[in-house]
Amino acid sequence: MEYRPNDGNKTDIENKPGIMELVSGILRDATDIISKEMMAARLEMREEMDKAKSSAVMLGVAAVALMIGSILLAFTLVYLLQELSELDLWICYAIIGASICGVGLIILYAGKRRAARTNLVPTGTIENAKEDARWVTRKVKYGAR
Repeated sequence: MEYRPNDGNKTDIENKPGIMELVSGILRDATDIISKEMMAARLEMREEMDKAKSSAVMLGVAAVALMIGSILLAFTLVYLLQELSELDLWICYAIIGASICGVGLIILYAGKRRAARTNLVPTGTIENAKEDARWVTRKVKYGAR
């Protein structure tokens, strides 16, 4: 709103916006800001999801490549063991297979123990939120003293 000097018919106070106009303007601006922040947050989340998808695809491809490579290396170890020890081929497969299974069981057991110690509930954050709620309750109940 443009301010014009007194034109003789209205006083300066009548030319200025009223309290209701100021409050509604503030509320309108606050609503605009909040909606734009929400839009920016959605856009940022979409970008992060795209990054996560491409990362998951890359990890999947890497896992398949590692699995194929591991199988080929296991075959190599079988034939190497047979060449060096002159054991029957089936015995070499059994030795290498049992060794790989043993390593897998050890890793599985260690992962199971770590998972049992993992707590997915953010207890620290929950406690902080509870303390904040208690603080707000005290301020509302007893006033800002």
